Amino acid sequence: VFSERYPSLLKTMVNTVNGGSGDSVAAFRQKANFMKSWKPGSAPSNRDKLELYALHKQAISGDAPDSLSTQSAAERAKYQAWRNKSGLSQAEAMRLYLQESDRQVRVYGHHQPALTDNPQQAQQTTPLNTPAAALEDSNNTDQEQQQPRGLAAIPLLCAAASESRQAYLRRLANTRVEQAWWARQEPLTAMPGSLFALPEALLIGFAALVERVSLTAEGFVPMIPIDVLRSFLWPTHNSLLSLWMAYILIATSWTAAIELSQTIVWGSRRTGLSLDTVWKEQVVWCAQSVGTLTEPHQPLTARLTGLFLWPYGLLVSLANAMGPVLWKSVFYTAFLCMTWWFWLVVLPWLGMALLCLSVLAGNCFAVIELAGA
Repeated sequence: VFSERYPSLLKTMVNTVNGGSGDSVAAFRQKANFMKSWKPGSAPSNRDKLELYALHKQAISGDAPDSLSTQSAAERAKYQAWRNKSGLSQAEAMRLYLQESDRQVRVYGHHQPALTDNPQQAQQTTPLNTPAAALEDSNNTDQEQQQPRGLAAIPLLCAAASESRQAYLRRLANTRVEQAWWARQEPLTAMPGSLFALPEALLIGFAALVERVSLTAEGFVPMIPIDVLRSFLWPTHNSLLSLWMAYILIATSWTAAIELSQTIVWGSRRTGLSLDTVWKEQVVWCAQSVGTLTEPHQPLTARLTGLFLWPYGLLVSLANAMGPVLWKSVFYTAFLCMTWWFWLVVLPWLGMALLCLSVLAGNCFAVIELAGA
């Protein structure tokens, strides 16, 4: 039990965590105990497991150490996820842990020991990340929860993009084709298999193809070690991760604009949404994610993505000065539509330029690996 294992630490957190309070620590302790015994209806993804682990470690222990003693792949992944939270206060980590825990419980549901004879009850307990969530009685609440699911993956994608070349080579050397990371991913901004998920699915599919080449091309080019090819493709892998993050952020920003417009025109009762909820859970969170990408500890490709999306943070800051959430929503939606050419034309071209630069950089890393072979 959390309180039994860390009694003195809890007292210290109550007294010293910036902005923390006894209530917040008690809520964190209660949620940690709950998540320890929680049995999800479907297995959470690795990125979601790492997100909870990282937030818990940051809340308990603060910033991660500068180096990692173990070299196992699992421990490296947990360490990278934890280190990505560096600079986050323990009080903020506790708050985000509570928020992420609630999100995962909504997404993955609860384990049902036996099938129920009531189809309506069975549908209500279906996790939102399954196709059954699109069946009858689905509503706008599903869409509202699905977008933060995409935004919640941003820190973990940053952690994946921070993987060093040597770590990347070691991981691929111990990975079978059927265990390829990209091949196990799915769209995060729309229901997998739907038309709206097609752009994201194409990006993931191309990245999976690049990874498959890295895993299966050994001996394809005589006299060229496989690590040379993998070093060539390593910058492309990182760039695709950054493009995925950019797509998630852009898709979320436009989805928020659509939902805000619908709510303004038709009203909250008809749409099932509220302006305040959409603004806080999508617009503000998206702007915060963009700001996170530009932090000094982030990998270079993530910082470039944050730089490309910097105007979005400026847009949200200007909208916040409009006063009531109605005027914020009107300004945000109108300005986003007026600058559509930047989000839908300029940014894709910048993404292509990033991929071209990654190919050029790949040649340099291939030469470095070849020289050291």
